[in-house]
Amino acid sequence: MLDRTIAPISYPIERIDFPKYDLFHLDNGIKVCVINLGEQEVFKLELNTDAGALNSPIAGLASMTAQLMKRGTKTRSAKEINDSFDFYGAFWDVQANFDLGTITIYCLKKHFEALIHLLEDLLINSIFPESEFKKEIEIETQRSNLNWEKTSFAANQYFRNAIFGSDPYARYSTNESLKSIQLDHLNSFYANHWSNLKPSITLSGKVGTSEIHILNKILGQLNFKEGARKNVFHNQLPSEKRIQHLKENATQSSIRFGKIGMTRKNPDYFKFSVLNTILGGYFGSRLQKNIREEKGFTYGISSSMIPLNRAGYWVVGTDVNKDKAEETLTEIRKEIGILQTDLVPDSELDLVKNYLMGSFIGELTQAFDIAEKVKIIHLEELKLDFYDQFQDEILSCKAQELRDLANNYLSLDEMTEVIIG
Repeated sequence: MLDRTIAPISYPIERIDFPKYDLFHLDNGIKVCVINLGEQEVFKLELNTDAGALNSPIAGLASMTAQLMKRGTKTRSAKEINDSFDFYGAFWDVQANFDLGTITIYCLKKHFEALIHLLEDLLINSIFPESEFKKEIEIETQRSNLNWEKTSFAANQYFRNAIFGSDPYARYSTNESLKSIQLDHLNSFYANHWSNLKPSITLSGKVGTSEIHILNKILGQLNFKEGARKNVFHNQLPSEKRIQHLKENATQSSIRFGKIGMTRKNPDYFKFSVLNTILGGYFGSRLQKNIREEKGFTYGISSSMIPLNRAGYWVVGTDVNKDKAEETLTEIRKEIGILQTDLVPDSELDLVKNYLMGSFIGELTQAFDIAEKVKIIHLEELKLDFYDQFQDEILSCKAQELRDLANNYLSLDEMTEVIIG
Protein backbone atom coordinates (compact mmCIF):
# COMPACT_ATOMS: atom_id res chain seq x y z
CA MET A 1 0.00 0.00 0.00
CA LEU A 2 1.20 3.50 -0.81
CA ASP A 3 2.56 5.31 2.24
CA ARG A 4 1.22 8.84 1.83
CA THR A 5 3.36 10.16 4.67
CA ILE A 6 6.41 9.83 2.41
CA ALA A 7 6.76 12.44 -0.33
CA PRO A 8 7.42 11.06 -3.82
CA ILE A 9 10.86 11.51 -5.32
CA SER A 10 11.20 14.82 -7.12
CA TYR A 11 13.33 15.44 -10.17
CA PRO A 12 14.80 18.72 -11.40
CA ILE A 13 12.83 20.43 -14.15
CA GLU A 14 14.94 21.00 -17.22
CA ARG A 15 15.17 24.14 -19.28
CA ILE A 16 12.98 24.47 -22.37
CA ASP A 17 13.21 26.86 -25.30
CA PHE A 18 10.79 29.76 -25.20
CA PRO A 19 8.18 29.34 -27.97
CA LYS A 20 8.73 31.16 -31.25
CA TYR A 21 6.53 34.00 -32.35
CA ASP A 22 6.24 36.30 -35.37
CA LEU A 23 6.61 40.05 -35.57
CA PHE A 24 4.83 42.14 -38.21
CA HIS A 25 4.52 45.85 -38.91
CA LEU A 26 1.37 47.33 -40.42
CA ASP A 27 1.59 50.00 -43.11
CA ASN A 28 1.54 52.78 -40.52
CA GLY A 29 4.22 51.13 -38.38
CA ILE A 30 2.01 49.48 -35.75
CA LYS A 31 3.93 46.53 -34.33
CA VAL A 32 2.00 43.24 -34.16
CA CYS A 33 3.37 40.27 -32.21
CA VAL A 34 1.68 37.04 -33.31
CA ILE A 35 1.59 33.77 -31.35
CA ASN A 36 -0.05 31.21 -33.64
CA LEU A 37 -0.77 28.21 -31.41
CA GLY A 38 -3.70 26.02 -30.43
CA GLU A 39 -6.39 23.96 -32.10
CA GLN A 40 -9.47 25.98 -31.19
CA GLU A 41 -10.69 28.64 -33.64
CA VAL A 42 -10.34 31.46 -31.12
CA PHE A 43 -8.17 34.54 -30.73
CA LYS A 44 -7.15 37.10 -28.17
CA LEU A 45 -6.15 40.58 -29.26
CA GLU A 46 -4.61 43.12 -26.92
CA LEU A 47 -3.96 46.67 -28.06
CA ASN A 48 -1.69 48.73 -25.81
CA THR A 49 -0.94 52.43 -25.98
CA ASP A 50 0.66 55.09 -23.76
CA ALA A 51 -2.60 56.06 -22.08
CA GLY A 52 -1.76 54.97 -18.55
CA ALA A 53 -1.79 56.98 -15.34
CA LEU A 54 1.87 57.90 -15.86
CA ASN A 55 0.89 60.16 -18.75
CA SER A 56 -2.19 61.75 -17.20
CA PRO A 57 -2.02 65.08 -15.32
CA ILE A 58 -4.66 64.11 -12.72
CA ALA A 59 -4.94 61.00 -10.55
CA GLY A 60 -7.85 58.88 -11.77
CA LEU A 61 -8.12 60.50 -15.21
CA ALA A 62 -6.56 57.62 -17.17
CA SER A 63 -8.83 54.94 -15.69
CA MET A 64 -11.92 57.13 -16.01
CA THR A 65 -11.15 57.79 -19.68
CA ALA A 66 -10.82 54.06 -20.29
CA GLN A 67 -14.12 53.34 -18.54
CA LEU A 68 -16.00 56.02 -20.45
CA MET A 69 -14.69 54.80 -23.81
CA LYS A 70 -17.23 52.01 -23.34
CA ARG A 71 -20.12 54.49 -23.13
CA GLY A 72 -20.45 55.69 -26.69
CA THR A 73 -18.81 56.62 -29.99
CA LYS A 74 -19.77 58.92 -32.84
CA THR A 75 -21.54 55.98 -34.50
CA ARG A 76 -22.82 53.86 -31.58
CA SER A 77 -24.46 54.38 -28.20
CA ALA A 78 -23.24 52.47 -25.15
CA LYS A 79 -26.06 49.97 -25.62
CA GLU A 80 -25.23 49.50 -29.30
CA ILE A 81 -21.55 48.92 -28.48
CA ASN A 82 -22.38 46.26 -25.90
CA ASP A 83 -25.02 44.67 -28.11
CA SER A 84 -22.53 44.46 -30.98
CA PHE A 85 -19.91 42.65 -28.90
CA ASP A 86 -22.58 40.41 -27.38
CA PHE A 87 -23.91 39.53 -30.84
CA TYR A 88 -20.54 37.98 -31.69
CA GLY A 89 -20.13 36.34 -28.29
CA ALA A 90 -17.00 38.36 -27.57
CA PHE A 91 -15.42 39.34 -24.29
CA TRP A 92 -13.99 42.85 -24.37
CA ASP A 93 -12.68 45.46 -22.00
CA VAL A 94 -10.90 48.81 -21.88
CA GLN A 95 -8.58 49.49 -18.95
CA ALA A 96 -5.70 51.69 -17.86
CA ASN A 97 -2.91 50.85 -15.43
CA PHE A 98 0.14 52.83 -14.32
CA ASP A 99 1.91 52.64 -17.69
CA LEU A 100 -0.60 51.73 -20.39
CA GLY A 101 -4.11 51.89 -21.72
CA THR A 102 -5.34 48.53 -23.04
CA ILE A 103 -8.21 47.25 -25.18
CA THR A 104 -8.69 43.47 -24.96
CA ILE A 105 -10.91 41.27 -27.15
CA TYR A 106 -11.47 37.48 -27.01
CA CYS A 107 -13.69 35.74 -29.55
CA LEU A 108 -14.11 33.14 -32.27
CA LYS A 109 -11.79 33.77 -35.18
CA LYS A 110 -14.62 33.85 -37.72
CA HIS A 111 -15.77 37.19 -36.27
CA PHE A 112 -12.31 38.75 -36.36
CA GLU A 113 -12.94 41.38 -39.04
CA ALA A 114 -16.25 42.58 -37.59
CA LEU A 115 -14.64 42.97 -34.18
CA ILE A 116 -11.65 44.89 -35.55
CA HIS A 117 -14.11 47.40 -36.99
CA LEU A 118 -15.58 47.79 -33.49
CA LEU A 119 -12.06 48.21 -32.11
CA GLU A 120 -11.37 50.93 -34.66
CA ASP A 121 -14.54 52.73 -33.61
CA LEU A 122 -13.45 52.73 -29.95
CA LEU A 123 -9.97 53.86 -30.87
CA ILE A 124 -10.81 56.87 -33.03
CA ASN A 125 -14.49 57.73 -32.47
CA SER A 126 -15.11 57.54 -28.73
CA ILE A 127 -17.11 60.39 -27.27
CA PHE A 128 -17.84 61.28 -23.67
CA PRO A 129 -21.50 62.24 -23.17
CA GLU A 130 -21.91 64.59 -20.22
CA SER A 131 -24.65 62.43 -18.69
CA GLU A 132 -22.35 59.37 -18.74
CA PHE A 133 -19.48 61.45 -17.38
CA LYS A 134 -21.54 62.62 -14.39
CA LYS A 135 -22.67 59.06 -13.65
CA GLU A 136 -19.09 57.82 -13.81
CA ILE A 137 -17.87 60.51 -11.41
CA GLU A 138 -20.56 59.45 -8.95
CA ILE A 139 -19.70 55.75 -9.37
CA GLU A 140 -15.97 56.36 -8.93
CA THR A 141 -16.52 58.57 -5.89
CA GLN A 142 -18.65 55.90 -4.20
CA ARG A 143 -16.08 53.24 -5.12
CA SER A 144 -13.30 55.42 -3.72
CA ASN A 145 -15.18 55.86 -0.43
CA LEU A 146 -15.65 52.10 -0.11
CA ASN A 147 -12.04 51.33 -1.05
CA TRP A 148 -10.59 53.73 1.49
CA GLU A 149 -12.56 51.96 4.21
CA LYS A 150 -10.49 48.83 3.48
CA THR A 151 -7.23 48.80 5.40
CA SER A 152 -5.48 46.76 2.69
CA PHE A 153 -6.37 49.27 -0.02
CA ALA A 154 -5.28 52.24 2.08
CA ALA A 155 -2.00 50.51 3.01
CA ASN A 156 -1.18 49.92 -0.66
CA GLN A 157 -1.80 53.56 -1.57
CA TYR A 158 0.14 55.03 1.36
CA PHE A 159 3.06 52.67 0.79
CA ARG A 160 3.39 53.47 -2.91
CA ASN A 161 3.03 57.19 -2.21
CA ALA A 162 5.78 57.05 0.43
CA ILE A 163 8.38 55.20 -1.65
CA PHE A 164 7.80 57.04 -4.95
CA GLY A 165 7.55 60.53 -3.48
CA SER A 166 6.97 63.15 -6.19
CA ASP A 167 7.01 60.65 -9.08
CA PRO A 168 3.71 60.01 -10.95
CA TYR A 169 3.81 56.40 -9.70
CA ALA A 170 3.13 57.80 -6.22
CA ARG A 171 -0.29 59.28 -7.04
CA TYR A 172 -3.60 57.83 -5.93
CA SER A 173 -7.20 58.88 -6.45
CA THR A 174 -9.23 60.64 -3.79
CA ASN A 175 -12.66 62.23 -3.84
CA GLU A 176 -10.95 65.59 -4.34
CA SER A 177 -8.91 64.45 -7.35
CA LEU A 178 -11.93 62.74 -8.91
CA LYS A 179 -14.12 65.82 -8.48
CA SER A 180 -11.43 67.97 -10.10
CA ILE A 181 -11.71 66.02 -13.36
CA GLN A 182 -13.63 67.92 -16.02
CA LEU A 183 -15.14 66.67 -19.27
CA ASP A 184 -12.52 68.63 -21.20
CA HIS A 185 -9.80 66.66 -19.42
CA LEU A 186 -11.21 63.38 -20.76
CA ASN A 187 -11.60 64.68 -24.31
CA SER A 188 -8.05 66.02 -24.27
CA PHE A 189 -6.51 62.89 -22.77
CA TYR A 190 -8.33 60.65 -25.24
CA ALA A 191 -7.36 62.82 -28.21
CA ASN A 192 -3.71 63.10 -27.18
CA HIS A 193 -3.15 59.47 -26.24
CA TRP A 194 -5.73 56.91 -27.36
CA SER A 195 -6.54 58.26 -30.80
CA ASN A 196 -3.20 59.95 -31.46
CA LEU A 197 -0.30 57.77 -30.27
CA LYS A 198 0.80 54.68 -32.19
CA PRO A 199 -0.28 51.53 -30.29
CA SER A 200 1.17 48.04 -30.35
CA ILE A 201 -0.79 44.81 -30.70
CA THR A 202 -0.36 41.29 -29.37
CA LEU A 203 -2.42 38.69 -31.24
CA SER A 204 -2.64 35.08 -30.12
CA GLY A 205 -4.60 31.91 -30.81
CA LYS A 206 -5.19 30.16 -34.09
CA VAL A 207 -4.26 33.19 -36.18
CA GLY A 208 -2.10 33.93 -39.18
CA THR A 209 -1.62 36.00 -42.31
CA SER A 210 -5.33 36.51 -43.00
CA GLU A 211 -5.79 38.23 -39.62
CA ILE A 212 -2.71 40.39 -40.25
CA HIS A 213 -4.20 41.40 -43.59
CA ILE A 214 -7.44 42.44 -41.85
CA LEU A 215 -5.54 44.42 -39.22
CA ASN A 216 -3.56 46.19 -41.92
CA LYS A 217 -6.65 46.99 -43.95
CA ILE A 218 -8.47 48.55 -40.99
CA LEU A 219 -5.98 49.74 -38.38
CA GLY A 220 -2.90 49.94 -40.59
CA GLN A 221 -4.32 52.88 -42.55
CA LEU A 222 -4.92 55.14 -39.53
CA ASN A 223 -2.60 58.04 -38.77
CA PHE A 224 -0.71 57.90 -35.47
CA LYS A 225 2.23 59.68 -33.93
CA GLU A 226 5.12 58.08 -32.11
CA GLY A 227 4.77 58.18 -28.34
CA ALA A 228 6.76 60.77 -26.46
CA ARG A 229 9.85 59.63 -24.59
CA LYS A 230 8.93 58.73 -21.02
CA ASN A 231 10.32 60.92 -18.27
CA VAL A 232 13.25 59.34 -16.47
CA PHE A 233 12.65 57.91 -13.02
CA HIS A 234 14.81 59.41 -10.29
CA ASN A 235 15.06 57.35 -7.14
CA GLN A 236 14.66 59.43 -4.00
CA LEU A 237 14.64 58.72 -0.29
CA PRO A 238 11.12 58.38 1.14
CA SER A 239 9.97 61.39 3.13
CA GLU A 240 8.59 59.05 5.80
CA LYS A 241 10.03 55.67 6.83
CA ARG A 242 7.04 54.73 8.99
CA ILE A 243 3.39 55.54 8.40
CA GLN A 244 0.68 54.46 10.81
CA HIS A 245 -3.03 55.26 10.76
CA LEU A 246 -5.32 53.85 13.40
CA LYS A 247 -8.88 52.87 12.52
CA GLU A 248 -11.09 52.44 15.56
CA ASN A 249 -13.52 50.07 13.88
CA ALA A 250 -10.89 47.95 12.14
CA THR A 251 -10.45 44.41 13.49
CA GLN A 252 -7.02 43.98 11.96
CA SER A 253 -4.01 45.89 10.71
CA SER A 254 -2.73 45.84 7.14
CA ILE A 255 1.06 45.90 6.93
CA ARG A 256 3.23 46.90 3.99
CA PHE A 257 7.00 46.71 4.33
CA GLY A 258 9.43 47.36 1.48
CA LYS A 259 11.26 49.76 -0.78
CA ILE A 260 11.94 50.81 -4.36
CA GLY A 261 12.80 47.67 -6.32
CA MET A 262 13.99 46.84 -9.80
CA THR A 263 12.67 46.57 -13.34
CA ARG A 264 13.07 43.50 -15.51
CA LYS A 265 16.05 45.17 -17.20
CA ASN A 266 18.14 44.86 -14.05
CA PRO A 267 20.66 41.99 -14.52
CA ASP A 268 19.94 40.85 -10.95
CA TYR A 269 16.21 40.55 -11.62
CA PHE A 270 16.28 36.81 -12.31
CA LYS A 271 18.20 35.68 -9.24
CA PHE A 272 16.44 38.18 -7.00
CA SER A 273 13.25 36.37 -8.09
CA VAL A 274 14.69 33.24 -6.46
CA LEU A 275 15.51 35.16 -3.27
CA ASN A 276 12.05 36.73 -3.16
CA THR A 277 10.39 33.32 -3.62
CA ILE A 278 12.37 31.84 -0.73
CA LEU A 279 11.42 34.71 1.56
CA GLY A 280 7.75 35.14 0.70
CA GLY A 281 6.98 34.31 -2.92
CA TYR A 282 5.13 31.00 -2.57
CA PHE A 283 3.06 29.06 -0.06
CA GLY A 284 6.08 27.22 1.37
CA SER A 285 8.08 30.42 1.90
CA ARG A 286 9.90 31.35 5.10
CA LEU A 287 7.47 34.14 5.94
CA GLN A 288 4.52 31.78 5.56
CA LYS A 289 6.13 29.13 7.76
CA ASN A 290 7.09 31.62 10.45
CA ILE A 291 4.23 34.10 10.63
CA ARG A 292 1.33 31.96 9.42
CA GLU A 293 2.13 28.41 10.46
CA GLU A 294 4.27 28.85 13.59
CA LYS A 295 2.96 32.14 15.00
CA GLY A 296 -0.60 32.00 13.66
CA PHE A 297 -0.67 35.78 13.19
CA THR A 298 -2.22 35.74 9.71
CA TYR A 299 -3.98 33.65 7.08
CA GLY A 300 -1.35 34.64 4.56
CA ILE A 301 1.75 36.75 4.02
CA SER A 302 3.78 37.28 0.88
CA SER A 303 6.65 39.24 -0.60
CA SER A 304 6.30 40.51 -4.15
CA MET A 305 8.36 42.09 -6.90
CA ILE A 306 6.30 44.69 -8.78
CA PRO A 307 8.21 45.65 -11.94
CA LEU A 308 6.71 48.67 -13.71
CA ASN A 309 7.98 50.22 -16.93
CA ARG A 310 10.17 52.96 -15.47
CA ALA A 311 10.79 51.59 -11.99
CA GLY A 312 9.63 48.89 -9.64
CA TYR A 313 9.07 48.15 -6.00
CA TRP A 314 9.43 45.27 -3.58
CA VAL A 315 6.91 44.78 -0.80
CA VAL A 316 5.89 42.38 1.95
CA GLY A 317 2.15 42.45 2.60
CA THR A 318 -0.12 40.89 5.20
CA ASP A 319 -3.16 41.48 7.40
CA VAL A 320 -2.82 40.64 11.12
CA ASN A 321 -4.60 41.26 14.40
CA LYS A 322 -3.88 44.77 15.65
CA ASP A 323 -1.94 43.59 18.67
CA LYS A 324 0.39 41.49 16.51
CA ALA A 325 1.47 44.20 14.05
CA GLU A 326 4.74 45.15 15.72
CA GLU A 327 5.71 41.55 16.39
CA THR A 328 4.99 40.71 12.75
CA LEU A 329 7.33 43.46 11.57
CA THR A 330 10.00 42.15 13.93
CA GLU A 331 9.68 38.66 12.43
CA ILE A 332 9.85 40.04 8.86
CA ARG A 333 13.09 41.83 9.72
CA LYS A 334 14.42 38.69 11.38
CA GLU A 335 13.80 36.55 8.29
CA ILE A 336 15.54 39.09 6.07
CA GLY A 337 18.47 39.19 8.50
CA ILE A 338 18.84 35.40 8.30
CA LEU A 339 19.04 35.59 4.50
CA GLN A 340 21.74 38.25 4.85
CA THR A 341 23.91 36.10 7.10
CA ASP A 342 23.20 32.40 6.45
CA LEU A 343 23.44 30.47 3.20
CA VAL A 344 20.22 28.96 1.91
CA PRO A 345 20.43 25.15 2.26
CA ASP A 346 20.79 23.25 -1.02
CA SER A 347 17.56 21.33 -0.43
CA GLU A 348 15.54 24.54 -0.06
CA LEU A 349 17.24 26.19 -3.03
CA ASP A 350 16.58 23.15 -5.25
CA LEU A 351 12.93 23.11 -4.18
CA VAL A 352 12.46 26.78 -5.07
CA LYS A 353 14.26 26.38 -8.40
CA ASN A 354 11.90 23.54 -9.29
CA TYR A 355 8.91 25.60 -8.15
CA LEU A 356 9.91 28.57 -10.33
CA MET A 357 10.74 26.40 -13.33
CA GLY A 358 7.53 24.42 -12.98
CA SER A 359 5.45 27.59 -12.69
CA PHE A 360 7.18 29.08 -15.71
CA ILE A 361 6.72 26.01 -17.90
CA GLY A 362 3.10 25.74 -16.79
CA GLU A 363 2.53 29.23 -18.20
CA LEU A 364 3.69 28.15 -21.66
CA THR A 365 0.89 25.68 -22.38
CA GLN A 366 -1.51 28.11 -24.05
CA ALA A 367 -1.10 30.78 -26.70
CA PHE A 368 -2.82 33.41 -24.54
CA ASP A 369 -0.37 32.86 -21.67
CA ILE A 370 2.64 32.98 -24.00
CA ALA A 371 1.27 36.21 -25.46
CA GLU A 372 1.45 37.84 -22.03
CA LYS A 373 5.18 37.15 -21.89
CA VAL A 374 5.80 38.25 -25.48
CA LYS A 375 3.94 41.48 -24.74
CA ILE A 376 6.24 42.18 -21.79
CA ILE A 377 9.34 41.65 -23.94
CA HIS A 378 8.26 44.23 -26.50
CA LEU A 379 6.54 46.80 -24.31
CA GLU A 380 9.45 46.93 -21.88
CA GLU A 381 12.06 46.68 -24.66
CA LEU A 382 13.74 43.61 -23.18
CA LYS A 383 16.19 41.34 -24.96
CA LEU A 384 14.43 38.82 -27.17
CA ASP A 385 15.98 35.92 -25.25
CA PHE A 386 14.76 37.33 -21.91
CA TYR A 387 12.89 34.18 -20.88
CA ASP A 388 15.71 31.90 -21.95
CA GLN A 389 18.01 33.99 -19.73
CA PHE A 390 15.42 33.74 -16.96
CA GLN A 391 15.66 29.95 -16.96
CA ASP A 392 19.45 29.88 -17.21
CA GLU A 393 19.86 32.30 -14.30
CA ILE A 394 17.45 30.39 -12.08
CA LEU A 395 19.08 27.04 -12.75
CA SER A 396 22.60 28.40 -12.17
CA CYS A 397 21.73 30.36 -9.01
CA LYS A 398 24.02 29.73 -6.01
CA ALA A 399 23.37 30.24 -2.30
CA GLN A 400 26.25 32.70 -1.99
CA GLU A 401 24.71 34.87 -4.72
CA LEU A 402 21.43 34.97 -2.83
CA ARG A 403 23.16 36.08 0.36
CA ASP A 404 24.91 38.84 -1.58
CA LEU A 405 21.62 39.96 -3.15
CA ALA A 406 19.92 40.06 0.25
CA ASN A 407 22.64 42.39 1.52
CA ASN A 408 22.66 44.55 -1.63
CA TYR A 409 18.91 44.99 -2.08
CA LEU A 410 17.22 44.33 1.27
CA SER A 411 18.97 46.73 3.60
CA LEU A 412 16.66 47.14 6.60
CA ASP A 413 17.67 50.79 6.93
CA GLU A 414 16.08 51.52 3.53
CA MET A 415 12.69 49.95 4.26
CA THR A 416 9.42 51.82 4.62
CA GLU A 417 6.78 50.52 7.02
CA VAL A 418 3.05 51.17 6.70
CA ILE A 419 0.50 50.01 9.27
CA ILE A 420 -3.18 50.78 8.68
CA GLY A 421 -5.87 49.65 11.09
